[in-house]
Amino acid sequence: MEPHVAYERDENETMDVDRADPPEIFYTIGCDDSERTRRKRAVESLRRATQRIECETDERHRTNERNARALFEQNARRLVLERSEAAHRRPVVRCSSSTVGDTVATCIWDGTCRLRDRNNLQGKTTFAAHEVRCADVRIHPSYCAGVDGPCAATGSSDGTAKRWDNRGGNLATYKGHADRVARIAFHPYGDHLATTSFDRTRRLWDVETAAELLLQEGLSRAVYALAFQCDVSWSVSGRLDAVGWVWDLRTGRHIHTLTGHIKPILAVDVAEDGYTVATAGEDHTCRLWDLRQRRCIYTLPAHSSLISAACFETKQGETLLTASFDGTSRLWSTSTYTRLNTLETHNGEVATGAVAAEAALVVSAGFDKSLKRWCADREGEWPNALRCPVLAWVARRGNRTQRF
Repeated sequence: MEPHVAYERDENETMDVDRADPPEIFYTIGCDDSERTRRKRAVESLRRATQRIECETDERHRTNERNARALFEQNARRLVLERSEAAHRRPVVRCSSSTVGDTVATCIWDGTCRLRDRNNLQGKTTFAAHEVRCADVRIHPSYCAGVDGPCAATGSSDGTAKRWDNRGGNLATYKGHADRVARIAFHPYGDHLATTSFDRTRRLWDVETAAELLLQEGLSRAVYALAFQCDVSWSVSGRLDAVGWVWDLRTGRHIHTLTGHIKPILAVDVAEDGYTVATAGEDHTCRLWDLRQRRCIYTLPAHSSLISAACFETKQGETLLTASFDGTSRLWSTSTYTRLNTLETHNGEVATGAVAAEAALVVSAGFDKSLKRWCADREGEWPNALRCPVLAWVARRGNRTQRF
């Protein structure tokens, strides 16, 4: 009997193993609204990707692209300081430039957000967005100056993100993070908002209803930087463990890992070509990735201190702007990987920057509490603002790469 009992016990153990649960899949399925959103994004991304690829294979488009690249690089080399404004009593931590119209949004350490005219940097609307420090601000993709409606979103150390209209009215509050919000980003269509946090999660929200569509948790370190791809098919995030992750928005799955940085990633962006990614951080370098080849194609030894911001020119992505705590902002060619210009008139760390289409306009802000506007000197003459002897002297000392 004993051998028979032993055999039955072994058989039962084997059956228990066969009935074991399958290994857990590392992604969050999400709610029903999330599934409908993913299906919608799958259709939209295929349509947009088809249009982009057809355009890129057109010979006329390639010719225009080469001409545009030369123009953008010329503009970047000719950037000169046009205007400098004392932004606030506290340091400016982030700024965002509108894609439609001429609006710049800035957020301050004391929780204040201010909308400014990009042409003269004068304030249009100021409102107390949060009671504690603001961490990030983003202008809505469809916002146009002078039109009432949704304007911007802010993230804060209080663990919330908020959406605002152009008069400073609070339209929605997004609650759920257990720690401070690090960065926020609007979906290219403007109907969703993504947030990253020091609670080691990233979340996706419905802009109108403030409903949480996705909670991705289980990460080893805080998620800091975030950016969407132009075809709305995937997004990329940078973590404080020096690793970048690429996420498929249509399935919610992690599809690629960006490894190579040796210190935390603080900034990420995706170029308009749909496959080039820039990551930068505390190791003083900016890495360019080609997701078609799934590898790093170049490492820019960009600065002598940590890089606080990195963003592509918004029209074709041929020019990359990096801002650093070494007190400078620099523009790079993404085709030749050469430095096109160095902008260095901030007295201290540069916290953020934004580059407009055609690389003809750059806005930078920093811990010296100032906001600066750089414009391409197309005629080879000084802009009106620099006819002031004091500003001209500052530009000569700070922007040593220009021709005087």
